Amino acid sequence: MKSKVFLLLLLSFFVFTNGSLHSEEDGRYTGPISRSEKRILDGKSEFQKSGTFPLEWKLFFKGKQGDFVVFYDLNGDEIHYRYRRNKFDLDGEFFVKDLFPGNPYRVKGEWIGYYFYSMDERGKRSSLPTPKKLPAEPKEFVDRQTIPIFKLQEYIEVRTDDLLY
Repeated sequence: MKSKVFLLLLLSFFVFTNGSLHSEEDGRYTGPISRSEKRILDGKSEFQKSGTFPLEWKLFFKGKQGDFVVFYDLNGDEIHYRYRRNKFDLDGEFFVKDLFPGNPYRVKGEWIGYYFYSMDERGKRSSLPTPKKLPAEPKEFVDRQTIPIFKLQEYIEVRTDDLLY
């Protein structure tokens, strides 16, 4: 009986303190990419103000789509990186063989364009994107649905030095 009460108290302690155990305000570990890290929407607003878009990002790997590897930020917005010339490019395949879905990476690339989802006359967004080359049209590029396209140059897995216990 005493052990059941103890387990119940211990369980309720973990349930009620779980929210505070993972908050950044406490200076504790919350994940491999901090919440203060720049997001893709921040980069788009920076582009709108200054005309430059960041070339280095801390992102999570999503997977491969054709000749591209897809990364996403904490908001779920994506950047596509071209890693091979065509499906026969074995060097490109070898270059990205160590990417693992869900892992965080610091990714560098050369900005080469973007995918733009246009609106039709009824005000509905197209389901197929239109690839656009640089220079980017500011009004199109800052749209939330627009996906930047880069040529992949380097990626490094983000690891933490924190001890988890």
